[in-house]
Amino acid sequence: MARRERDGKSRAAEFVKVYRFMTEGMGLTGTSLLVYARIFGFCKDTGGSFWESRRGTAEFLGISERQVNRVIAGLESHGLIECLGEWRLPNGRITKRYEVTEEPVKRALRTVAKRHDPSLFDP
Repeated sequence: MARRERDGKSRAAEFVKVYRFMTEGMGLTGTSLLVYARIFGFCKDTGGSFWESRRGTAEFLGISERQVNRVIAGLESHGLIECLGEWRLPNGRITKRYEVTEEPVKRALRTVAKRHDPSLFDP
C-alpha cells in the first residue's frame, strides 16, 4: 500500500469528488473532468492551491503524464484554473502551483441552480 511521504497516510483512502456544476455547468467530461475535479478538491479542501506533480496526478487517475499536461493546458487556456508560479516540494523538486478560478465556478453553479430550481431566480 503506497503511503504519502508527508503524513504517512495511505493513498488508498484518496478520492476525487465530481460535482454537478462541473459536468452540467462547465460541460467537462472524461479526463478533463477528472483532472479538474482533482485540482478543485485540493483547492477546496486546503483552501489554497494545487501543487501535486504531474506524475502523481497521472498515477492517481490512471492516465498518462502527457494527458495531464494537455488537460492542464486546456483548463488554463479556458480560464478554469490559473497558474500561480512554481512551488518547491518537500523533496526539493519544483512543480507548478494552480488555483481554481472562481468566476467560472460561480457561473456554472448559477446555471445548474437555474436548471434544477428556477424558483430561486424568479422574483
